[in-house]
Amino acid sequence: MKTNELAKYFDHTSLKQNMTENNLEVLIQEYLEYEFKTICIPLMYLSTAKAINKNINMATVIDFPLGYSGLISKLCQTNIALENGANEIDLVATIPHIKNGDLQLYANEINAIKKLMPKNILKVIIETSLLTPTEIITASNICEANGADFVKTSTGFGSRGASIDDIKLIKQGAPNTKIKASGGIRTLEQAITFIENGVERIGSSNSKSILDLFIIT
Repeated sequence: MKTNELAKYFDHTSLKQNMTENNLEVLIQEYLEYEFKTICIPLMYLSTAKAINKNINMATVIDFPLGYSGLISKLCQTNIALENGANEIDLVATIPHIKNGDLQLYANEINAIKKLMPKNILKVIIETSLLTPTEIITASNICEANGADFVKTSTGFGSRGASIDDIKLIKQGAPNTKIKASGGIRTLEQAITFIENGVERIGSSNSKSILDLFIIT
């Protein structure tokens, strides 16, 4: 695998609360240098990023990191994201719907967001650290049935990040949907292992250091 081929697996991410415009400029420079798949940035920085370089492939997060503000709020945030040039949306799902057994509400949310953006990529973050194995399978199945393009493991703000066991469970529930692994991916070995297990996208704020290790090896 060539360096730019590995880079295409990565959403080069910066979602810290104290992110500055200087941080954004560095992120964009690294995105362009390494040819990552996207930059994944806060909603507030989309228009600024687009002004820096209109050709950037941008992802943003909706209702991050808790995901329980309700469907109307999520629809509003998604509209703002699309109007400001987002190509991809990483939606934090309403985990209490799964925990409470309100599966139709969970499905309705994903379906409504996807209908708003049929031509854009939707990744649904199910926060696997908060779910039982059965709930991971169920949540993933609902994602697939309602048009999600990816099931994403984690926000990175949970009690743990992605695991290979999570990937296997997501595959059970959503065998025809792509998977994004995110949260706690800091090494080249981790990234390669996830890719070898069928992950098609990786979210990490350590993308550059991982690629640097790949170049060295």
